[in-house]
This record gives sequence, structure tokens and C-alpha cells, in this order.
Amino acid sequence: MIKINYPFSIALLSLSSLSHAGGLSLSQIGTTQSTATAGVSNVTNNQDASATVSNAAALSGIDDSSFMFGVQYLDVNNDFQASENELTSNGSDGAIIPHISYAKRLNEQWVTGVALHAPGGLGLDYDNGLTGLGLVDTSSITTINLTASASYQVNANLSLGGSIIAQYAAVNSTLSAATKNTEIEADDWTPSFALSALYQINDSTHVGVNYNAGAKHDLAFSILEGSVEQSFNWPQSVEFGLQHQLTAQLSMMASVNWQQWSQFNNGYDDTYGGGVAMSYQLDSWRLHSGISADSSPLAADNRGHALPLDTQWRFGLGAEKKLKNNMVLGLAYQYQSLGDAQISGSGPLNGEYSNNRIHFITASLSF
Repeated sequence: MIKINYPFSIALLSLSSLSHAGGLSLSQIGTTQSTATAGVSNVTNNQDASATVSNAAALSGIDDSSFMFGVQYLDVNNDFQASENELTSNGSDGAIIPHISYAKRLNEQWVTGVALHAPGGLGLDYDNGLTGLGLVDTSSITTINLTASASYQVNANLSLGGSIIAQYAAVNSTLSAATKNTEIEADDWTPSFALSALYQINDSTHVGVNYNAGAKHDLAFSILEGSVEQSFNWPQSVEFGLQHQLTAQLSMMASVNWQQWSQFNNGYDDTYGGGVAMSYQLDSWRLHSGISADSSPLAADNRGHALPLDTQWRFGLGAEKKLKNNMVLGLAYQYQSLGDAQISGSGPLNGEYSNNRIHFITASLSF
């Protein structure tokens, strides 16, 4: 049996919280429209190759071929104040996340697509340790999905789709100089899949639905002279959306979603979310804006410091410009609040987070 001292115990606690939670699930998929609409447009988007990720059935809207390249910058921050002492901690970091997707129509019925994107993750660099004790310098989760999708046109109104997903997950934590800057890390690949549908109600309205089976990774962390096994979970989810062309210029979107965090126990609750968004065509410009929210996966007495998530709100806006040769260049911004994230468990490190947020800036090019 391996004896693990206190700093290592803190690190393992942070890794356990991160691993069981699956990190921060991003509603954005790294494109201008997705970021600007706060993720609301994802499941009904049938205009470009990014549907490979969000709703494979919606690839049926592509006439011939589509390429999408996006770059998304995340600025993450949170501040912790302990409730029973003067311990404080600030966690912050920045990350660049790419999106690449390509889709091609094979015939009148079939369209296929491939994509590389990051469905979520979380990385923080702490100025006074994870909990203000100065023991954990950094903690992070990285997830990357390789997706292959296909869409089949059943009839003039209905399309069905499916995706095969290979998900890479890496979990990392670096201890402070007090423990000789020890780094604890592990990574894994695991398969998953998604099923989807798109239905055209009439010329101005369509609905979409996407089911994602989630993923479970078995990670082995090297600790001193042994290893500790820990699972990393990504929940199964269902998203439903509606898009309606209100006028020749204005389209409205709405979506709802469910994620089954409770399947992992450990005090997690299923989350429910929804949002509304709009797009407005102004000559060669297309303007987007949206708002969405997700319920908290954790109550205050079950919440941990490694993943201080509460009720989340997102506000986005952006614009796309149609250039020559059918190229579309876009830029978007989104603010995401992660909530106050109060911690009131049985441990000694209770308190509350503030300024718990993410800024997103996304640029994309499609043709």
C-alpha cells in the first residue's frame, strides 16, 4: 500500500473532482455563430461543416462541400474566499482551442463530414494554491474529439444522422515547490457515438435533435512509486432546437438540453439548460446574438474546489461577413458566468467563489 502525504492528498482530491465531473462542458464549438448565439444555434445549424459536431443529420443542408476553420480564445478566472479564515486564492488561465471541419455531399441522399474540436475542459493556474494553502499550482483537463459523421436524406422533410467519435482526455495537476513541483498526469482515448435528426416543418421552420452517448475514460496516475486509478466521465446528453425564419432578414432560434451528470454519482445532479438567439441579415453581413443557461450540476455541500461550477449563464454576440468566392469571415464574443459556487461541505475549506467567469473570443472562416 502506498502512503501518500498531505500535499499529495490535496492533489488527488482535485484530480478526483476534475475526473468525476468531466470538466467544463462547452456549449460553443469554436465557430462564430456558435459563440455568438451562446450555443443555441448548434443543433439546428444546417449551413456549414460544423454540423458534423453538433447535428450530423443537418449536414443534409450542404449543397456540395463545406470547410470550416475556427480559433477560440478562452480567458478563465475565479477568486475564492474562505468563510472561516483569511485564506484566499485566485485561479486564472488562457487557452486557444481550434475547430476544423469538412463536409462533402456524395449524392442526393448522403453527406459525410469529419471534424476536430474540443468539447470542453478546464485549466487554471493558482496564485496561492487551489484552496489558498499554496499546495497545488495548476490543474487542468483537456478533451479533444475526432468525429466522423454521415447524414441521410430520408425524404424531402426528414434527415437522419450518426457520428462515430474518438475522444482524447488528459488530466494534469502540478504541486507547488513544497513538494518539489511534482506533476501528476494521465491520458486516454475512448470511443463514443451520437445520433441525430433534422425535420423541415415548412419552408421557414425546422427542428433538430441530437443525442450524444458520452464517454468514460479509465486513467492511471503515477504517484510516487505506484499508481492511482481514476475514471474521467463525460455525460450522455440530449439537445433539441427549433429555428424559424421570421422575416427575410430575421431568424429566431431556441434550444433546450439535458445532461446526465447523475450517472456518475458523487453528489452530481442532472443539468437542464436552454436559450434563445437571433440572426439578422444586413446586406453582406449576418449579425448574431444569444443567451443561454444551464442548471448547476452540484449543490453547495457537494461542490469541490477543483471544479467550482454553479448555475451558468452565457451572453454572446458576433458578426459574419460574406466575402468573394463564397468565403465567410466571422468574429464573436461571449461572456460566461460560472456562478458564485458556494462550498459548504463537511471539510475545513468552505467559502465562496466570485468573479467566476470565462471570456470567449472566436474567429472563423468558412467556404
